[in-house]
Amino acid sequence: MRGMACWLLGALVLPVWADISFGGSPRAGMGGAGMAVIRRPAAQMAQNPAAIAFVQGVRFGAGNIEFARQGASLGRLIDDLELRQGNIADIDTAAELLRRYAREDTRLLITGDLGIIASGVGITVGGIVDARLLPNAPLQNWARNDGNINNIPANARGDIIAVSIVSLPDITTGFRVPAQEGDLAVGVRLRNLKFYYTHYFADQAQLQAGQNATRAPELQGADYLERSATSVDLGLLWRPTGDKQYTLALVVENFIEPNIRFQATNRDGQTFHFKPLKRTYNAGVAIELETGSLIAVDFIDLGNNAGKGEIRLGYEQRLGRSVALSGGYASRTGWTAGLRLGGFNIAYAEKLPVIVSRTLNF
Repeated sequence: MRGMACWLLGALVLPVWADISFGGSPRAGMGGAGMAVIRRPAAQMAQNPAAIAFVQGVRFGAGNIEFARQGASLGRLIDDLELRQGNIADIDTAAELLRRYAREDTRLLITGDLGIIASGVGITVGGIVDARLLPNAPLQNWARNDGNINNIPANARGDIIAVSIVSLPDITTGFRVPAQEGDLAVGVRLRNLKFYYTHYFADQAQLQAGQNATRAPELQGADYLERSATSVDLGLLWRPTGDKQYTLALVVENFIEPNIRFQATNRDGQTFHFKPLKRTYNAGVAIELETGSLIAVDFIDLGNNAGKGEIRLGYEQRLGRSVALSGGYASRTGWTAGLRLGGFNIAYAEKLPVIVSRTLNF
């Protein structure tokens, strides 16, 4: 996985400060907006399961492959982290890793999926990895102003916290209900989830030695926690008949919430109730013009149940049958830009928004 990611980054020659969406959803370049878009329904079903009702024929492929980061550069993170089942770092060298990334909070987010759609039914496998290196304020101050290992302060601490969720598999189906006023599409996604969680921390002595870290108490002596669960997402799309060019959408992520919850500790060692997947209500509207322009507006996490509430705005302009430029803005993550060439999409921004079906409350 590490080698593939590095090859992709080198081939694309994108700036190291950018988050990257490679071959993923065309909406990544539109600030993440697009729940009501049905231009390319096979690509949109990850955001809204109702889009599968508009897919014709058989589709097979990989999509929504995204590498996002905050803090250290993406290439450096991929080189240093061990992305394997249940873990992102060897506990015997975790303290050295935390010392290396002591200047600021660092986050790596990787998503992707692979699957097939036929006759209104899609079967996909995919997942998300969200890994964070969290030095506390004394450790950050030391890294920025001193750097001498012997001077690491007594109250310095660094934490590694990571969550990984794999869908094995997602099963999505949808149907259309034609009416005189328009078409209503309904989609349901059943997600069979495998959940992994790990949390290590290192204190002053461990940071100075640069070797092993300590397992957080919630791990109960194990390297990681593993859970299995099931969730259901629900999606609706409404497209009026006639010359009206707009589409409306509603997506309920985790309509049936997965039973994944436990007592965890944060970067300060304080206990809290950890529930990574919560029900969220999301709405969107899309307007498609005869000029080839597409405008989309999404309202994420209505009611702010998961603390992810935001507005996303997106624009795409077709330059031909297989070429399009896009731009967008998300109120939490800022500006994005994208390019579509045939079935290939690339987008980048200082911080890409996460698509609705991949939202973690973490």
